Amino acid sequence: MRTTEELNKTNWFSKFSLSFLAIVGSINTALFIIAPLLPYKLSQLILPLGFSALGLSVLFSIGFSFYWHRKEKKNAFNSIKCTTRLSVLLRYWIAFLLLDFGFQKIFEVNFNYSYHINDSLTGALTGQELTWKYYGYSYGLAVILALFQIIGSVLLLFKRTLLLGITILLPVMLNIVLINIFYGIGPITLFTSLLITFGLLVLFLQLKVDIIHFFKQYQSKLPSIGTPFFRSIARILCVLIPLVFIMYYNYDVHRSKKYFGKWKVTEMIRNGKLVAENDWLHDTLAWKTLYIEERGKMYYCTNPYMYVDSMSIFMKYHHEENDQNFKVISYEMNLHQPDTIPVEINHLKDNVMQWNMILYKDTIQMNLKREDF
Repeated sequence: MRTTEELNKTNWFSKFSLSFLAIVGSINTALFIIAPLLPYKLSQLILPLGFSALGLSVLFSIGFSFYWHRKEKKNAFNSIKCTTRLSVLLRYWIAFLLLDFGFQKIFEVNFNYSYHINDSLTGALTGQELTWKYYGYSYGLAVILALFQIIGSVLLLFKRTLLLGITILLPVMLNIVLINIFYGIGPITLFTSLLITFGLLVLFLQLKVDIIHFFKQYQSKLPSIGTPFFRSIARILCVLIPLVFIMYYNYDVHRSKKYFGKWKVTEMIRNGKLVAENDWLHDTLAWKTLYIEERGKMYYCTNPYMYVDSMSIFMKYHHEENDQNFKVISYEMNLHQPDTIPVEINHLKDNVMQWNMILYKDTIQMNLKREDF
């Protein structure tokens, strides 16, 4: 346990961190709850008033931390009492906000069904819309996430279960922060998630002495196997074998990387006859787009505007690094005895190439142009 002296004597940054997170977080939570309840005319003022309130709370927390630190040096301030009150404030606003998010998921306010997102092409969605669609796809997953938030938040409200609550919530919040950053969810949402995460970290660090003692006390008591040298070799191999395997697999897959992409069929000649521009509307072999993917996957699609599974043919391909040609494997006629079809590739240059192949009884020539994304 931390001694009274350790709690009573901390550096300025620790005081500032606790003051900032407790005070600014509380104001942010109040604004988060108040904003949806305001009438429309008043809701237009929430952004300027909210930013003003947050700015004042930041300035106050900075000034208060300096005042606290100066008074503490003169032994004229009860740091334990202040730390306790700010920590309680921090715990309660985090629990309050996460309980709100958790209940939103259960009652389908958060990640609720979006009609326009559901009817949009995935490639046209923003990072925020992709996240919403992914998490909103399964109500069961949303409920599980909600339960983690609700149970962890309730545990934060009691001193005896504080560490367990932090342990449950911290991985959840770290994941949310990363999603908010890399999927561009929005500055306000990111700011709130960072406040919660750093608040949990501050509460976690207040218990660091107890946590270190816990891990030392409850380390595995089972006997070791083999010599120290043998164990060291086993650990190194446990890391190296998966790494080498993935590196080789990545090298093997990317030998055909120059072909990866979406290829538009600019011209198609079948049995010496030019396939007309609109033949794809009634001819399932009048391909307009080829998708060449990694892991030997290839999709021939007749729809020129979007990928439609029912209007596409899936084939596998094999490509040797020193050979420009392909071997395409078709499963259309017989799933158990697929046909291997040689493909002669000519003039591969500047994202343009020409294919010559015989598919079943048809002689096919295609001019392809890779589309940029």
